[in-house]
Amino acid sequence: MPHPADRYYAPNLTPDEVRAQLRRDHLLLRACQASLGLVGRDVLGLAVEPRPGEVVLHAAVVRETPDAVRDLHDIASELKLLLVGGPDDRSDITTQVHVGLPCPASWPGHDHALVYLAKWDEATAAEEERETMAEA
Repeated sequence: MPHPADRYYAPNLTPDEVRAQLRRDHLLLRACQASLGLVGRDVLGLAVEPRPGEVVLHAAVVRETPDAVRDLHDIASELKLLLVGGPDDRSDITTQVHVGLPCPASWPGHDHALVYLAKWDEATAAEEERETMAEA
């Protein structure tokens, strides 16, 4: 019997590529569930990256405040609980924090499965950048 994913993915993918895509999608779903209600004001972007034996949560923040650190820790803890009993049950969960805007050129998380991106315009971005620089 064919796998249900065969209907949704390109037929030229190898079985390993299909498994990798399914894992990425599963981690994205679980990361979204884990982050519900926990993405604070200082978080501008959140992404999940599957690695062998590891799940990396990438966060872009305005500034690394105690609240932001706590929220990211809570998201990682919740994600760990949601992965219990699954194929990533024993995977390490790490968080990489980037202070600054979630721009493709500077934020490593932009290349991975995006969980959250804050809405911002150029004026807001410039103001947040100035505030971050002033506090440094």
